[in-house]
Amino acid sequence: MNRTPSLRRRLAANDAYTFLMKELEKVDDVILEPLTATEWPRDMPVITGGGLIESVASIDVTYASTGGEDDNLFFDMANDIPVIQADMSKSVARTFNFAEYMAFSVVEREKMMGIGRDPETFLNKGIRLHCDKLIDRNVYKGFSKVSSTGLVNNPVVTRLSSAIGAGGTTNWADKTADEILEDINKTISTLWKENDCSSDALPNHILIPVEQFGLLVTHKVSDDSERSILTYVLENNLTTQQGGQLIISPCKWCTRAGSGNTDRMVVYCNRIDRICFNLTQPLRRMETEYAEMRIKIPYIAQFSEVRFLYPSTVRYMDGI
Repeated sequence: MNRTPSLRRRLAANDAYTFLMKELEKVDDVILEPLTATEWPRDMPVITGGGLIESVASIDVTYASTGGEDDNLFFDMANDIPVIQADMSKSVARTFNFAEYMAFSVVEREKMMGIGRDPETFLNKGIRLHCDKLIDRNVYKGFSKVSSTGLVNNPVVTRLSSAIGAGGTTNWADKTADEILEDINKTISTLWKENDCSSDALPNHILIPVEQFGLLVTHKVSDDSERSILTYVLENNLTTQQGGQLIISPCKWCTRAGSGNTDRMVVYCNRIDRICFNLTQPLRRMETEYAEMRIKIPYIAQFSEVRFLYPSTVRYMDGI
């Protein structure tokens, strides 16, 4: 179909306008990546190294002596000396593999390199983010597919229930500063007593849902006080009074993690000899493969489930 002169002039004008708009367009050099975060480096000690293995084992030992508590007393005329005994057992933590690869064509890469972009740079960040998010889930909740658990939902850990406050509920939103402090100190004291009041068992880390953390930060102890509930709790908890240092952190995984989908507080000893996991193989780039004008780069990592070396140094409180 022949176009009339006027139609050709209009099309030329439109093309010129489009070209002009492209010339006036400024491309921001900043790439807007997804807004996301992982908190496991803050909340969980990690042991790195070991390579690709099947599992991680630790040896547990308990000591006992023949006779009762008073039978270890030795008198001059005694001829029956108690014998020390050691009961040894092994705990095994499974390992999980992460694997992902990036793929792009040689032509695609050449085009992007021409404008100063490398597809490998973007995809590398994406793979590292996916691996980090998977480790985050492993640390806090585990994987239902393989029946593993994490820091906030281990069935071996003793659970307590938040006390009913003057407001008639267990929720911290309806409690006073003293009632919230009572919940925290109750959890710390029961944990401490079960471990023979050992100073090495005093918890130093508490995880609570984001909503409750915001409440502690924004609400004052009383109407005539300038101190927040968080400051009040950090100054007057049992760990601080015993010379330790307590950290209270927000954790999204604590929301509805308790019994009956209630919010949960996790009180524990954040030390590598109390609780940890193994990053046996940090994320590693494997050998690049070339096939039919395409580039394929695999990545692999391996990590263990959370190892509760001393489950008695962890406590849950539900219903906060």
